[in-house]
Amino acid sequence: MLQSRLRLAISLILLLVPLLWWGFSATAPRREPTPGPDTEQTDFFIRDARITRWNLQGEVAQTLASPLIRHYPDAGEMHLNAPRARIPGEQGNDIHIQAREGRMPDSQERIILAGDVLLHDNPPSGRVTEMQTEQLTLYPPRDYAHTDQPVRVTQGPDHTESRGMEVYFDEQRVELLSEVKGTYHAN
Repeated sequence: MLQSRLRLAISLILLLVPLLWWGFSATAPRREPTPGPDTEQTDFFIRDARITRWNLQGEVAQTLASPLIRHYPDAGEMHLNAPRARIPGEQGNDIHIQAREGRMPDSQERIILAGDVLLHDNPPSGRVTEMQTEQLTLYPPRDYAHTDQPVRVTQGPDHTESRGMEVYFDEQRVELLSEVKGTYHAN
């Protein structure tokens, strides 16, 4: 009889331990991480975003696409993942710009692109031109872009390097600012 009571007690203990553990873990309040003062809150996000800016004649002046845009109201700006911009040219050639990330203030006066910024111009006649830099600031209302960072301009086998660049899209003009050096191959 003592042996059967001992078996019953051991069986109860073996059953109670998992049941108690399951009961306590299921009823324990789960603590969600609460944002602290250093954490920014987003108030909206857009997936597969496409923003189009029109000129006064009703023609597309610029498009901006991003797989994800997040808006931060405290900073008053939007953060763009892998932004891609397209600026239509005068003779049907589009200028394409891409980067790893971007920021655009709520005023939309500028777009700051950063990380492997590539500006690609493929004119109807002439050679393809690519400009690479780490940061480029676009000013869409002014059809203008600027950087103070090192820039590499490649056109076919020719390349030019510079510190700083200004791009005037409406005039189809590029100004390299300082420390300009390059290699040109004669035909």
